[in-house]
Amino acid sequence: MSKTGRRRSPTQADIAQRLGVTAAAVGLALNGRAGVSDELRQKVGRVADELGYRPNYAARTMRTDRSYMIGIVYRNLHNPAFLRLIEGFDETCNARGYTVMIGSSRFDRTREVNLIESFAGRGVDGLAVMAVDEEIAKNTWQRFGDKPLAFLASPEKVSGPKTFAVRSNVIDPIEQAVEHLVGLGHRHIALMTGTHERPSGTLREQTFIDLARGHGVEPALLSAGWDQAMVQRMVAVYLAQEGHATAIIANSDRLAMAVYLAAKDVGLRIPEDLSVIGHDDIDTAALLAPPLTTFRADLYQMGVSAAEQLIDLVEGGQLAQSDTVFPVNLIVRQSTARPPA
Repeated sequence: MSKTGRRRSPTQADIAQRLGVTAAAVGLALNGRAGVSDELRQKVGRVADELGYRPNYAARTMRTDRSYMIGIVYRNLHNPAFLRLIEGFDETCNARGYTVMIGSSRFDRTREVNLIESFAGRGVDGLAVMAVDEEIAKNTWQRFGDKPLAFLASPEKVSGPKTFAVRSNVIDPIEQAVEHLVGLGHRHIALMTGTHERPSGTLREQTFIDLARGHGVEPALLSAGWDQAMVQRMVAVYLAQEGHATAIIANSDRLAMAVYLAAKDVGLRIPEDLSVIGHDDIDTAALLAPPLTTFRADLYQMGVSAAEQLIDLVEGGQLAQSDTVFPVNLIVRQSTARPPA
């Protein structure tokens, strides 16, 4: 007990004394740092719980000049696929002793800038951003110093001090999708994106047009934002017209689901009358009727990779890789077939 009669909060030194190890070893274990065994890490965690130990973040910040917080700014929390990326990111940060702050820009550039400024003002040690505009995001962050910056799902390589990208290939899925549909005999194919504003969307569209024309295929471009009901209405109007595409490549599984609903609205069957390809392989993709042909990337591991590299830079390490590109694989299910005769 202290002189005031209050029970003193347990410290790392108390944990060390109980286990017969040094306070430095306890600190390494609690902060997820290398240099201690997994066995000791588990023992430290168990004793910390028994003693009711709670870290003093303010003292640690003053001692190390770090907040032990990492920010992540995300474009669209309505897409469940990227929650796997956030999960990998968050679990990795927590394992290494960092807390994650999350914000959603909702595809709004002004909101994105405000979030980056807010996180910087709160002293986060590093930032990961799935940017609406990579250049504006980078310039905003770098106004506050030279702390590490990771771009997630960026359309292309980014450069700068302590700046790197972790992304999937945005071109390869278009190539695989067109090859798959052409192989089935389709000669009129549409690409549906959520918006024209993203650089990656423009890149996909131009790649799609070039590939389609190279195969002698008539291309069509569809865009209706991200609102599910609006997309469904727009696609229904398109599919009710004569001469519509016999296959649609959607930029996400959520957009593909809107195509399913629109096809039903106008009396078209999938895949007999219309083939559909999605992107992301969310949990419900295989549960649709018919199961959705779609693309899959290891989003969880992308989150792990981004967090590991960010924290390594925060802790004084060197940038291991400025551009980490994850493969994207086509998962063929029953939503694609030969076009109607």
